[in-house]
Amino acid sequence: MNSMNKEEIQEKFEEASAAVDVARFEKAEDLLQEILEVDPEHAGALNKMGVIHAYKKEKGKAREYFEQSLQADRQNAPALTNLANIYLEGGNQHQAENMYNEALKYDPEYGPAHNNLAAIYKKRGEYGKMVSSLKKARKAGTISVDHSEKSIFLNPGCLLFLGLVILGLILIFWLQ
Repeated sequence: MNSMNKEEIQEKFEEASAAVDVARFEKAEDLLQEILEVDPEHAGALNKMGVIHAYKKEKGKAREYFEQSLQADRQNAPALTNLANIYLEGGNQHQAENMYNEALKYDPEYGPAHNNLAAIYKKRGEYGKMVSSLKKARKAGTISVDHSEKSIFLNPGCLLFLGLVILGLILIFWLQ
């Protein structure tokens, strides 16, 4: 397919995104490659390619795609957040925090960046900031955390974690 109009590109991108959401990476990758053949600087497609490689544990390739996405659109909050995840998993908490905050500068409602900042604040014992970030993530509809220490990639719907946060808030106010 040599040419697609914007509508067709958007349709393929939505189909690829849905395929990523259900771990159909081969299908998603094929669709994204079709988009990138027509529009090599499609920031969304580049970011989704990075997501696929992150899921495949190919962090180097994932990082390359996230960086290419940011070259195409420096204000791409998902790409900034995904690249920050790579930094965080690599142990560079400071760089990750800066990138999450940059993502929020461009999209103050971007829930995954709030979620991941909350995880950083939790590790540092900054519970006030953690709760604030979790409230913003909840408002965006993305509150959840993978409790394993090795991963910061987030999964939707963690009621236990929310209950623990509420319990923590009650204890904080009770101890004052």
